Amino acid sequence: MRALSERPEPEQLAEHGQYSEEVHGLLEDLRETIFDYQMVQQKEIYDQRRKLVPAEAVILKDFPSAKAAEYRHGDRKGCLRGTRGAILDEIELWARDSDKPPIYWLNGLAGTGKSTIAQTIAERIFADGRLGASFFCSRDFQDRRDLKFIFPTIAVQLARNYPESRSIFVPLVQSDPEIAHESLYNQMDRLIVRPLKQSHISTVIVIDALDECKDEEPASAILSVLGQFVSQIPKVKFFVTGRPEPRIREGFRLPLLAEATDVFILHEVEPSRVNTDILLFFGHNFSELKARRRGLGDWPSSEQLDLLCERAAGLFVYAVAIIKFIDHKNNNPKGQLERILQLPTSSVHEGKTRFRPNTTLDSLYMSIIQQAFDDDDSEDDHKTRSVLGAVVLAANPLSPSTIAALLGIDHEDVFLRLSSIHSLLILQEDADSPVRAFHKSFPDFIVDPTRCINERFHVSPPNHHPELMAGCLELMNQMLEKNMCNLPDGVANREVDDLRERTKRHLDPTLRYACRSWHRHLIDEHTVHSPPIASALRLFLEKKFLFWLEALSVLGAAREAVDALEVAAKWLEVSPTLDLINDCFRFVTGFFEIISTSCPHIYHSALPLSPRKSIVRSLYEQHARPLARVVYGLPSSWESSIAATMFPSPIEAAVWSPCSRFVAILRETMIEIMDAVTLERITTLYPPTSPKPRLVFSPNTRLLTWCGGCPLNLISWDLQTGGLVSSIALEPPGYPIEYTSVTYSTCGTMVASLFRVGSTFTTSICNVLSNTHTYSHSAEGQPLEEIWTHGKCFRFATTHSGSTTIWEVGFALPHTLTQVESLPIPDNFHPQQIPQFHPTSSRLAFETEASIVIWDAQHSKFLLESTVASQHAATSMTFSSDGCFFACGMMDMGAHLWKESPTGYTIHRRLLSNISASNPLVSPNGELIIAFSGPAIQLWRTADSATSLSDDLTLAIQSWEKEFVLGFSSDEALAAVTRVEDETVVVLDLKSGITRMTIDTGMKVYGVGVGGSAVVVVGEGKIVTWNLPAGNDVLNPRANVNDSVLTATLRDWPLFDKLRLTLVSPDLRRIAMIGQCEGDDDDNNDGNNDDDDNDNDNDNHSFLHLYDVATGQRLASHRAGFEVGISFSLDGREVWSTLGEGDLSRWKIIEDGESDTIRLEHLESSIGPSGGLPWKSSRGYQVTNRGWVVSSIGKQLLWLPPSWREPTWSGRFLVFLDWKLPEPVILELEE
Repeated sequence: MRALSERPEPEQLAEHGQYSEEVHGLLEDLRETIFDYQMVQQKEIYDQRRKLVPAEAVILKDFPSAKAAEYRHGDRKGCLRGTRGAILDEIELWARDSDKPPIYWLNGLAGTGKSTIAQTIAERIFADGRLGASFFCSRDFQDRRDLKFIFPTIAVQLARNYPESRSIFVPLVQSDPEIAHESLYNQMDRLIVRPLKQSHISTVIVIDALDECKDEEPASAILSVLGQFVSQIPKVKFFVTGRPEPRIREGFRLPLLAEATDVFILHEVEPSRVNTDILLFFGHNFSELKARRRGLGDWPSSEQLDLLCERAAGLFVYAVAIIKFIDHKNNNPKGQLERILQLPTSSVHEGKTRFRPNTTLDSLYMSIIQQAFDDDDSEDDHKTRSVLGAVVLAANPLSPSTIAALLGIDHEDVFLRLSSIHSLLILQEDADSPVRAFHKSFPDFIVDPTRCINERFHVSPPNHHPELMAGCLELMNQMLEKNMCNLPDGVANREVDDLRERTKRHLDPTLRYACRSWHRHLIDEHTVHSPPIASALRLFLEKKFLFWLEALSVLGAAREAVDALEVAAKWLEVSPTLDLINDCFRFVTGFFEIISTSCPHIYHSALPLSPRKSIVRSLYEQHARPLARVVYGLPSSWESSIAATMFPSPIEAAVWSPCSRFVAILRETMIEIMDAVTLERITTLYPPTSPKPRLVFSPNTRLLTWCGGCPLNLISWDLQTGGLVSSIALEPPGYPIEYTSVTYSTCGTMVASLFRVGSTFTTSICNVLSNTHTYSHSAEGQPLEEIWTHGKCFRFATTHSGSTTIWEVGFALPHTLTQVESLPIPDNFHPQQIPQFHPTSSRLAFETEASIVIWDAQHSKFLLESTVASQHAATSMTFSSDGCFFACGMMDMGAHLWKESPTGYTIHRRLLSNISASNPLVSPNGELIIAFSGPAIQLWRTADSATSLSDDLTLAIQSWEKEFVLGFSSDEALAAVTRVEDETVVVLDLKSGITRMTIDTGMKVYGVGVGGSAVVVVGEGKIVTWNLPAGNDVLNPRANVNDSVLTATLRDWPLFDKLRLTLVSPDLRRIAMIGQCEGDDDDNNDGNNDDDDNDNDNDNHSFLHLYDVATGQRLASHRAGFEVGISFSLDGREVWSTLGEGDLSRWKIIEDGESDTIRLEHLESSIGPSGGLPWKSSRGYQVTNRGWVVSSIGKQLLWLPPSWREPTWSGRFLVFLDWKLPEPVILELEE
């Protein structure tokens, strides 16, 4: 045994023995044999593990993941036998050694063979039984360059490969199907880390070419997340490859990753070792070539091989391209090799691909192209450039057949041209398979005129993008049709089980590309403006716009419609088509929620509810399939806001991102990051509960910081990963904190906060990346609300003794507080709330008792003095970043926007729409403005046309605050409508929507009722009745007070100090009124007071009065609450009222025949009969929180815009009486 143990290892024999080459060969043969055996065994084991029950198979199939991202998919090849032995052995040793760091980074420049090594490692680790998952990134494919797909794809593979992981993963997805769309942090935590921790699985995960993923973070987002979790799963190892781009380098330099990572720099391997491998590669491939091709003999010579190896200079991509070029079936290999060897040994046009002096990739590429297309024919060259342009400029890889369709070239011609340069491409025999550049260095070469110096082949993006754009438009104009996927009426996209299969069947790859990518070929000013393209674009919008939206909807790409229309509008600049594009844009943003979730409701909801004067409506109205009929009041034009949405709970705070692309919304215990144009939720964070918290983005939008809580804390998250970055406790001088302001340093590492407690304010500075509190200073004084960044300092302002003082604290340690300057403030500076200060222009905005004021402290003059009534006090004020705009929200009157002018600030737009908006915020780029109030938020564009308004806001709003009142006939055939205190009543025929009669009442109207033959109007101290004209022969006659048939005087008018609700009974016999009286008014009560709990502390009481229409006599009274709704029962024998949703009061009308009196009896039961409640549908219709009107059986009938979410019901009619609507809207739902 001792003699046996002392025998030398085979490797020692190979190195020192006389038969070293033979022993090496035997060892490699043995390794390959063992490897092949292991692969067979592991495949059997994995097949057993992957046996799924049907429910599991469906969940894993439908879970969002990238296709063909696993090592065993596609045409990827591993290392040639005998090459890369040392690095492969080192990586395998790392994978097996539990004491080695959990992460291995294979760092290499372009062309050094990283992906080939990753493929081989994945195969070997699989054969070893330890491969859990693999993800091969690729910038050529949407799902494989999207960071959001990496962790879900890995999770699916882990669930397939390990039953222990699957038993955790499947229930998780069943309980939370949307988990794949959460932040990277939550994806990693919930989909990978928790299942691996619970199952105690030991495995290796391979991620290749991480640099090819789209990632705008300074440090790789994937690596940031790995760093936060890798210590929690010590049995799991990650093998990662990527070029040393800045974000990849910075990611691996993160403190949590630096000590957990082994790094191998591939391009620093000893040249002799790499050359040996490349020489083996050449020898193997030439041997295979000679076996297939006759007459090659001893070719190539050893000198030729050495020269090729020298030319490769360590780049495996060069060696592979050489072999592909020489091994072309239509060319003589010897001649091909001679052409390569005749190339110059160096090139001055190496551009970005050069990392060694003698690299000659550009010369190689040019030689291959010139040989393929040696005929100098201008027309033929144009076709060649067009085909090459389609390969290198396409947003996603295109197949030869798709390229042919887009360019209008015969597909055989396209395939022939691509085959001629097959050595530079990944080209399949199938014309429907995508073609890609063999290496990313080729597209870089062909579009760079300093590298591709032959103009015959240079692809100029500004010239070739329009070709692809024109092809996309022509294809869509020819192929798009309505309901191409044959979806049933009324369904949501997620309800169609086979939607993916339908999409593949009815939308071929070429059409899918055209729909999703046409706008990507409009590269703004770089794209040649072409009248034919502008004409094709207009035709597309006029004929195919809605069908295009359908395609994007089923493809899950509705957001791309917004991008496309914005790009097209900028490209056109000035054109008759611009109005059409803007209308299309308003259609998409106004109905984005349904376009993205339910393709059929483009025709059921969006089109029928579009404004009457919408261009889109006029072009496509014949395609509408409404499930509800608009009887009356459809707005004539789009709302001033371009988007709006409602949340289930009130919004507490909002903030813009510095890039103006996102808005962070804080409500209850969550922060929602929203798309700034569609208001679509992107991600959600969960801070602690806190009164008056503040939010701020970092300058690069990477981080979001929340400041609030008790005790006060500063919490920061990484937005791309969703992970917690830091949590720092602050030290205020006490509580409660009256307000807080926070801002970031320009470098994005420090956050300064300013908060006030009583008469003391505190300035605090924290480093959010190092999680440290570096400065705190407290002083007595009255600071202005904002703290801001100026150069390398934080600044804030205080007011005292007729001046504003600017202070600053430097970023550098030790932080020092210094006074900068003192500015004058006006004599009338007695603000009702904390003023707003614009630091760049030194302008101060504040509110006095009667006006909104902007003071220019630099020049000691007023720029704005706008009168405001006290009941419309300002709720918030804000400047745009450049001071060009000033926005102010006011109580009960929405928000207004002022614009800077030579004379000061003039009112630019009224931001009041169908949602009361009282907290406006202008985006940093000055192009957008949001305003929120309660659960509602709206979005406007500042550049939209100004409105003509008086600067006296009290006068401007006097006509707004009047509610609509409406009465239905009991048979639901007629409706009478007016606005409170208006003098005109309109009677509508609900079947036709035509005005039956218009009445000039001559008095302020408070209530209306209509029956089959009469109209009853309740006005100032009177009840007046008009007869309706008989039949339908005479429609819309005008009547006035002289045409009335009955007038009764209301006794005791005015009845209330504040009249709130008025209603006429269905039989037009009685009137119910609810109002508010001050003091204890016995005259308002009939003695039946069993509701004394409704008294309030100010001795204000609400009463319900019942009047007779014919005499005006009060019939009965009863103490009431502060109701928001009132109704008669259908038989007129009960009065119902509500204090809010689900809170119902009932009074029974009791007639005493003997005494000829009537009294109201309050009923104990709050459960009313099934019909007649205006705030509840008698037919089972409901409006969901997301704005869907659903039938009693749950069918989605209609999606309502956010401004139409508080309906009044009458049978099958749905009515919106919001006072901010130009007219009441009446909809009739299908039975």
